[in-house]
Amino acid sequence: MAEADTTSGYESGRADFARRILVLASITISISTSVLSLMLVFALGQPQAMVLNVLIASLAYLAVPLLFRLGFKLELVRDVFFALSFVTIFLMSLSPDEGVAFGFVSYLPIFICIAGMLYQRSGIIILALLSVGLVGGIAIVDLMRLPVERVMDSPGSVATVAVRHGMAVVFSAVLVIVAMSLFEDMLGRLRAARDHARRTSESKTSFLANVSHEVRTPLNAILGMAEILQQTELDPDQRRKVETISESGSTLLEMLNDILDISRLEADRMPISPSRQDASDLLAGVEGLWSPIAEDKGLQFLIDFDPDIPEAIEIDPQRFRQCMNNLLSNAIKFTPEGHVRVAMRWDDRAGQPTRLVVDVQDTGIGMSSDAASRVFDPFNQADDTIMGSYGGSGLGLSITRQLARMMGGDLVFKSVQNEGTLFTLTLGVKALEPEAPRAPAPAPVANGLRVLVVDDIPTNLMVAASYMRALGAQVDEAMSGDQALELMRNQAFDLVLLDMHMPDTNGLWVLEKVQNLRRKVPPIVMITAGATEAEMERARALGARDVLMKPLTPRVLESLLRSYAA
Repeated sequence: MAEADTTSGYESGRADFARRILVLASITISISTSVLSLMLVFALGQPQAMVLNVLIASLAYLAVPLLFRLGFKLELVRDVFFALSFVTIFLMSLSPDEGVAFGFVSYLPIFICIAGMLYQRSGIIILALLSVGLVGGIAIVDLMRLPVERVMDSPGSVATVAVRHGMAVVFSAVLVIVAMSLFEDMLGRLRAARDHARRTSESKTSFLANVSHEVRTPLNAILGMAEILQQTELDPDQRRKVETISESGSTLLEMLNDILDISRLEADRMPISPSRQDASDLLAGVEGLWSPIAEDKGLQFLIDFDPDIPEAIEIDPQRFRQCMNNLLSNAIKFTPEGHVRVAMRWDDRAGQPTRLVVDVQDTGIGMSSDAASRVFDPFNQADDTIMGSYGGSGLGLSITRQLARMMGGDLVFKSVQNEGTLFTLTLGVKALEPEAPRAPAPAPVANGLRVLVVDDIPTNLMVAASYMRALGAQVDEAMSGDQALELMRNQAFDLVLLDMHMPDTNGLWVLEKVQNLRRKVPPIVMITAGATEAEMERARALGARDVLMKPLTPRVLESLLRSYAA
């Protein structure tokens, strides 16, 4: 399908190019010959009758763009253009002062070159033969008129000039055909390279999806077990070791997410989904996540919120948080002491799109001018010392700038080594009218929710079920699609967490079969360690309420339980 789309796009572009060439050539010939007609009359004193014929022929070329305007097909208009050209050359050459030696006959090689942009090889050969025949016909007419006083006064002169014109036509045709062959060979090589690059990209995407699944599955168990252990009674040494496991697992997850994101961005598969959001809530969420992390490191975490920012804006909250998380992760990581400041302001200058501007400023190690020149290069770190001391994939800033540009903004920075760095994130957003105030809804309670957790890997099943029980839900477990269907057939559930990839009966199969249950189908949320965009779309089309990526966290599951609480 992709090949067909590309070929169709190429042919469409070629046809559009051909139309432009025909229109441009017709207008150019019409204007140039009209100017020539006026010069012949007023500067050289040529007879007006002969000049009138030239002027009529020049105006006839304006029929070409008119035919396009009337909706005629390219092939017809193209043939009309060349037929008009040949007829014009022949008729003009019959005038007493023309013939094979002068005037329009010399235009034939030019028309052959134009034909190379509009015809295939066979068409060019036919036009070349017609051109040679036209030269021969005009030469015969000249020979028949030799008794009349003419510039060329002998059959030898006529034959010599005719042969020269014929050779020029043949040479032009050969040159065009050779050029076409070289172009087609180059185009074939480009197509082969494009196909190879596409296959390589698809293989890379498939490989990364498989790696994501294979890494996230054990990582889900590692982080989950570490989280569960942290809730138990531990001595200081044990707690430190568990925290090390959790931090190392989180770092691995962050690097995995960055690699997958840069792959999606390169393939233009990163969706941007703006929705109505409260700007102050977005900033509060950022503060709630990063302020404790900064304080644990002994840093001040400062927030400035511009009161001119509209209450409601249209923005993709997930991509906004991703940008902020990348910037603040770097700011805190590279700031040994001092503070990290986040300032959000509104830019609504006249004549410019409205923008949300966020400054992230730190008092960290800063960057040298050499490091600053490479800061947005993927997989880049300032130097080997920073790579060894601070770690990371070197993808965060590259991803953030690409996301910012996809959202109609940009990411710029200023940095002074050993003094700190200021990153300025701008995002194109729309201000929305504030909603009418609503009566506060009672906080949902997770207690009493009946939840079914389905996963074929025992450790993942145990982690998710433990999280749910800790949040107050009643949990049933299943390790296969068949078992899950049997439980849903006989019991009522408020929510189902369903693993998408299971060896025999996977989650998508369960989604299809569950529609046939006689009882009400519960809300189903898919969980996956590496689904493709197509799989996610199919899951939603089959009725899945959402798709969550592993590893699951207590915060994500708590939010999920509250949203589905009665």
